[in-house]
Amino acid sequence: MALPALPSLFGVAMLLLGAVVCLVSGRHVWRTAALARAEAVDRIDGVGDGSLVRVSGTVADADRTLTTPFSGSDCVACRTVVEERRPGALLLPTYVTIHDPARSTAFDVRTPHATVSVADPARTVALDSTVVATVSPNDEPPERIDRYERETETLPQETVWTAPPAPLAPVLAFSFGTRRYSEHRVSPGDEVTVAGRVVDGRLDPLVVSAGTPGGTLARLSKTSLVGLLVGAFAVALGVALLVVG
Repeated sequence: MALPALPSLFGVAMLLLGAVVCLVSGRHVWRTAALARAEAVDRIDGVGDGSLVRVSGTVADADRTLTTPFSGSDCVACRTVVEERRPGALLLPTYVTIHDPARSTAFDVRTPHATVSVADPARTVALDSTVVATVSPNDEPPERIDRYERETETLPQETVWTAPPAPLAPVLAFSFGTRRYSEHRVSPGDEVTVAGRVVDGRLDPLVVSAGTPGGTLARLSKTSLVGLLVGAFAVALGVALLVVG
């Protein structure tokens, strides 16, 4: 039995890859859009289970807080971001995110008329960024960051880019391999907006944000929309290859 032509095999692979990328990116867009779809309320008493709502207020003191790994700050939700300086478009230097986990714990939000209990964990954390340290490839990171890197299996231990590509080395002197360590955190006393579904008198959070719903949606959707475009291109390319093959 003859094997399928190479263009057809590649077309099927591109179709599958594009479909997966579109599915993942679309799911993220839909989740972050909860901030815009949710009904704004200042209390959830009397709100039916499963209702999608949005509350804004001040984070109350929590029974249990998290400790951010880079700065050692107390928080109730955070994203730990590690970026590495690498060649980007046209080989120009840019920071590429290589590590971006989010964590949260249960906390309360005080609104003008009530206190709303927020469960954990949050699916998406969209908070203001605080750069804790920027470390070049030849420098030792601060103790807390060094310990985090050694203990985190999902974080690459070695930098990928430590020098410009060989053909450009004589004319370029970019600090490839430099890592930037940031924290996106919200702590007791901070203003926050939480969108989620009401479950047993608590808010099951989909998105925890420190910005306006519109601004947060625009910021979070950029990467996902790019993913949708890439996925759509892969699907189109796969269809074209199947037709040609």
